[in-house]
Amino acid sequence: MPDDYTQFEKRKEDHIELALMQANQAYELNGLDAVQLVHEALPDLDFDALNISGTRLNRPVDKPLMVASMTAGHAKAEHVNRHLMEACAETGWAMGVGSQRRELTDPNASLAWKPLRDACPDVELYGNLGIAQLITTPMGAILRLTEALGARALMIHCNPLQECIQPEGTPQFKGCWDALEALVKNLGLPVVVKETGCGFSKSSLIRLQNIGVAAVDVSGLGGTHWGRIEGHRAEHAPMRQQAAQTFRNWGITTVQSVHDGQDIDANFEVWGSGGVRHGLDAAKLFALGAGTVAFAKPMLAAAMRSTDDVIHVMQTIEYELRVALFCTGSCNLSELKEKVRC
Repeated sequence: MPDDYTQFEKRKEDHIELALMQANQAYELNGLDAVQLVHEALPDLDFDALNISGTRLNRPVDKPLMVASMTAGHAKAEHVNRHLMEACAETGWAMGVGSQRRELTDPNASLAWKPLRDACPDVELYGNLGIAQLITTPMGAILRLTEALGARALMIHCNPLQECIQPEGTPQFKGCWDALEALVKNLGLPVVVKETGCGFSKSSLIRLQNIGVAAVDVSGLGGTHWGRIEGHRAEHAPMRQQAAQTFRNWGITTVQSVHDGQDIDANFEVWGSGGVRHGLDAAKLFALGAGTVAFAKPMLAAAMRSTDDVIHVMQTIEYELRVALFCTGSCNLSELKEKVRC
């Protein structure tokens, strides 16, 4: 990457704007609407006594809810991430950060996290690097990314469709499995593998199980679609624009990916994200077996405004999740697994 980061920053700013566009949401393919939770007219429960706690990476957490990885590495990211981190500090949510790719070549980029970390020292943060960058990056440099962030774990994002269509994409994935296996063995932190809106096949989940990742965030089809986004950006590349239209519905749904994770009896945690719009969607994913549920677009839209707006969205999601528990007669998230129909 050149020392002039103008193009990089413009791309990241474009991503924020385009991710908020309705045309780039694959909601019409969201499988969560087909999942039903069974209503209980006489729940023998007190609403205030409901328990939404869970576990994440083998530790108990009061709220197994996360802000999904979104943006980093450019000037406009700082105020977005500040609002998100401040809200997480208030509510106890965890947060995945946007790609730390720029930090690999710009020694000043990691400094942006220090004031945010100082202000929110207790927020559980997850580092983030693309699989294409993992393949070519020495382990020492990866360790520095996690140390600068004070990361609980490192997320490796997979985005083959986006990289193919993005004008500046890096669709060089040869060696990805060997790189992942080496990372798991040598990092010293849990490794989480995530998609970016296209989900995981059952065969990929089985292979990930065999190399010992700690969790897989399925990030399936049904929400923000990065093929569509990169098609919008490829205004001077008609072939890429056409491909974006051809592949506008490409992917495996979040629901199917979570199902497949349960079918193989995965030895890693299955996390649900991708088109998760509200607390009822989260309840459905917990019912299907997800251990953690992450939200992207609802948080990004709120974070563009203020910390208070993010907190309001988070508290609304928590309230809706409790409503789902109460109206299914479930004391906790585990009991939701007995109340689901697909």
